[in-house]
Amino acid sequence: MKTFTTALLSAALLVPSLAAAPAMAAPRHEDRHVQKTVVTKKVTYKTFRKGEKFDRRYARNYQTVDYRKYRNVKAPPRGYHYVRSGNDLLLVGITSGVIAAVTSGMFR
Repeated sequence: MKTFTTALLSAALLVPSLAAAPAMAAPRHEDRHVQKTVVTKKVTYKTFRKGEKFDRRYARNYQTVDYRKYRNVKAPPRGYHYVRSGNDLLLVGITSGVIAAVTSGMFR
């Protein structure tokens, strides 16, 4: 009985290591030649002009701007706010999204 238990215990310890051996083996020949495709999304930035509708998805470095932090920038009229697109400062209508003024080269 003692030898049977010893044989059963040794078999229980040996079988999992044999089952894991193929999983740790080197990759198969056909797996090494699989080509991987990398998909990159190209974003096209836009130069905005007065009278166009502003879309922040196409603006480079988009952020709303506090006019008090910059010299020679007056307070926006009611219903408008300043936004940054690249190095340009745009005065945009809040509800309509139409650009009322463009100050180019404001940010360096």
